[in-house]
Amino acid sequence: MNLNPREIKGAVDLHNRKPEKEKVSRWSFLKVLREHSDLLEFYPEVNPYAECYKFRDNTYCIFVPSAMASLGDMWNYLIIGPEKALLIDTALGLGNIRALAEKLAGGKEVICANTHNHVDHIGGNYYFDKVYINEYDVDGLKRQMTPDYFPSQLLDENGKGKVADFDPAYLAPFKEYEIIGVPDGYTFDLGQGYEVELMLLSGHTAGQSGFFDKQTGCFFIGDTTSALKGPEEKHPELCTIRSLRDHMQAALDKYGEQMTGIFPGHGAIDLHPVTLQYIIDTANRIIEHPDWYDTKVQFFEHSMYAKMVYQFGSDLKYTMDTVG
Repeated sequence: MNLNPREIKGAVDLHNRKPEKEKVSRWSFLKVLREHSDLLEFYPEVNPYAECYKFRDNTYCIFVPSAMASLGDMWNYLIIGPEKALLIDTALGLGNIRALAEKLAGGKEVICANTHNHVDHIGGNYYFDKVYINEYDVDGLKRQMTPDYFPSQLLDENGKGKVADFDPAYLAPFKEYEIIGVPDGYTFDLGQGYEVELMLLSGHTAGQSGFFDKQTGCFFIGDTTSALKGPEEKHPELCTIRSLRDHMQAALDKYGEQMTGIFPGHGAIDLHPVTLQYIIDTANRIIEHPDWYDTKVQFFEHSMYAKMVYQFGSDLKYTMDTVG
């Protein structure tokens, strides 16, 4: 069956010729949001490759369509506090996400932080002088800070998009920035006691983290649907389904009663907090019977097993050595 996604006509005009396969839980949500919602704010004079949706009085969800093969469209998040704002992730760096965040924040200082060090969450980091990330993902982020890294990912030998049509002039220009590694539990103060806590959700990477807004109850969780061990990973013991399960359970135990919405890095957003429990339950099934997988999948260069999180409309991907 052809699972190439049906077209959604959003404000951003970007066509990916090799998109991620359609997931039913994502498509219908994004169809309504992008084509029919009055939440959309679009500022093409600042950033023509991002759509902004205000899901809370002080919280913008910034949607960036994917320009890479088989990679899902990305969500980035901006929390605007009394004195400062926190930008969580920066997509592939297509369009000036700093300028956009500063406009949305009304000129307040914007702090930049990453949920983890994968390519689709760090591209706009070049617009900032310093970026925060969990300490376990610092080395991986440093390895990607080279002038040719993003051009090699997005552009062909003629300097045009490999799989998507976009203006290369909008790709973030390379600039070295300071990487600040922070521990689990690190708190960002956005002024007048407005706190956002970084919470380790390791599994997808060792330093994969969520950000819990203590004021609104929103939990921004990044990517929590696979356990991967990179070839240069210094903390492989954290890149497991068990690690993801344990850290997610800790987050749910600590703040579950205060959570009002779960905001992943891809797909449908503002999910019910029970979504975390669904992921934990599926992780437990994998740990108990790793050979009882639903299907085998190719996740970029990784051959992996997948167990469906049926209520989530997605899956948990793993290899036998990342069960834990």
